[in-house]
Amino acid sequence: MNKTPSMAYLSSATDLTKELGVTYKTAWRMDHEIRNRIAKQESQLIINGIPQMDEMYLSHMGSKKQGRSLLNKTLIVGIYEKTTNNLIVKVLKKADKKNLLKFALQHISVSCPLFTDSWKGYQSFKTSYPKHETVNHQFGYVSSNGVNTNQIESVWKHLRKTFRTHVRVSKENIHLYVKESAYKFNKLLTFETLMLCLL
Repeated sequence: MNKTPSMAYLSSATDLTKELGVTYKTAWRMDHEIRNRIAKQESQLIINGIPQMDEMYLSHMGSKKQGRSLLNKTLIVGIYEKTTNNLIVKVLKKADKKNLLKFALQHISVSCPLFTDSWKGYQSFKTSYPKHETVNHQFGYVSSNGVNTNQIESVWKHLRKTFRTHVRVSKENIHLYVKESAYKFNKLLTFETLMLCLL
């Protein structure tokens, strides 16, 4: 079965051993190098439009604990812009103002309207992002003036789903797998593109 270029080189190491006839160790190293290059490429991406920013807590294999405790979870912060379908993600140690603002300034133009929830880590964003707006989820998922983070929260479902395809991901490399998941999301084919590939 032929694959599109964006997906062909992001198969699992097991799949690559079959497709390329190499050892599992060689296939894993190839996958690892590709993930490193994806991470480097994403570090230069700047998002415009109307981005939404949010965090998620990815449970490690076998853990079902909920909440913001990082004992058995990894903290991931993300920026998503709907019109361009661009997603940028990063693993963080703490969802505080310093870490969240640093990530935002790396990837979002300060002239953009920026939507987040009312988490305390975003409370002082207005000094850097004059058009920053929040939605308080205690009172609903869409504010009275239409501010929401619904799109990026839907994106988190995609990331969780892609992680279920891996048998095991070490904590040392999880940041690369997160970048891979975002890359796959950004390269998802539209129906029109799929039809062109089949012609």
